[in-house]
Amino acid sequence: MSEAEEVKMHIKVVINKEKTKVLFAEADSDFTDVLLSFLLLPLGTIVEVLEKHYGDKAPVIGSLNTLYRGAKNLDLIHFLGEDVKKELINSTLFDSELCKLRLNIRGTQLTNSSNGESYEGVFTKSAASFIITEKLFVIPSVFGSIVETLSTLGIAVEDMDGTETRNVTFGLNEIIGLLKESLISMDPLTALFFPRKLIEPTVGHVSLHQVFPEDILRNPKIMTLKVMLQKSTNKFLFAQANADFVNFLFNNLTISLGRVGWFLCSNTGLKKMDNLHVSVSSNIDSMYLKCNKELLINPDPTSINLSGKEANEYCYLNMGGSESQSYVEGSRMYMVSDDLTVAPLGVTSGLSVINQLKISLSDVEEVKLKVGLKEALNILKASLTSTTALTDGLIKPFLKEQLIKPLLKK
Repeated sequence: MSEAEEVKMHIKVVINKEKTKVLFAEADSDFTDVLLSFLLLPLGTIVEVLEKHYGDKAPVIGSLNTLYRGAKNLDLIHFLGEDVKKELINSTLFDSELCKLRLNIRGTQLTNSSNGESYEGVFTKSAASFIITEKLFVIPSVFGSIVETLSTLGIAVEDMDGTETRNVTFGLNEIIGLLKESLISMDPLTALFFPRKLIEPTVGHVSLHQVFPEDILRNPKIMTLKVMLQKSTNKFLFAQANADFVNFLFNNLTISLGRVGWFLCSNTGLKKMDNLHVSVSSNIDSMYLKCNKELLINPDPTSINLSGKEANEYCYLNMGGSESQSYVEGSRMYMVSDDLTVAPLGVTSGLSVINQLKISLSDVEEVKLKVGLKEALNILKASLTSTTALTDGLIKPFLKEQLIKPLLKK
């Protein structure tokens, strides 16, 4: 048994037994730090951790699983080096912060304090304690009076009748379980005790003006994607992509969950993670934090010290597949499926897909689509909740725009 598996943390959970529902939990800094560390996890790392832990029973997180597996299975000859592929599928971003936690979700252990007695806090101050709601809002436990606190949490007084407080132990298995439920469940804490309720996936558009300055929005970096559609149904078949688009997709695996929340203005469709993101930005005062809020709500090691326009320009380039974020060979073409699986493109492989779908070649139409910042963010958001990320994030908005254009001309 590893040291990480032996580490245990304790929280108090208030349960309404009649409604089989967790109302809230009260936790010290060590557990709260582990919960907030979810925001530092790159999307590819989340898939890696869950698939390693659950194997064939790993949950499906939108199109991220197939995007990750496609990158993992793509032959090394397509990458710009062995180290590039290794870092992509096994990112070490923020390992220095994660390894300071009492329990690191990667499974590695704090080096200087295996029993946690001298835990000094990583993101929150060690003396602080916090209340964590069922929806993963986090507030300091000294927020106000009991009645005021319950009101802030959205808990009705009558819900407190017949409640029970349990002392719950969390180890590595339970923390990974909480990560999983936070991504797929309506009520992640309740799901650890009672039957799970699943999130209804949602895909929408984002407000760019809160994140990116006007000059970048007016002069976006553009990628071109050749999309194969079935003429008779407008069904997406596959896309023919250059290296820049594949680099953009693979780069999404390296973006931390908190940074995705920042890109999408805490509107990712992963509602509980959005709540966690909002908690850091709005609910937890800096006096309770040991780190700068920016580390959690916009975690990026290369731009963390940038500010203003410089930071916005960097994150824009990051979304647009800049040369500094290259992973695959630029002279090759790739096939990208609706679930973001990336594979080498050839005439035979393209025809094979069309034949497997039993579609006549005369019913296939090639459409060139421009992918700029807005489209890139829509694809990113769709990838978190949908197994048809290109249809939901790119094709549907395109078809909707085609329908609107004739109306605008009248």
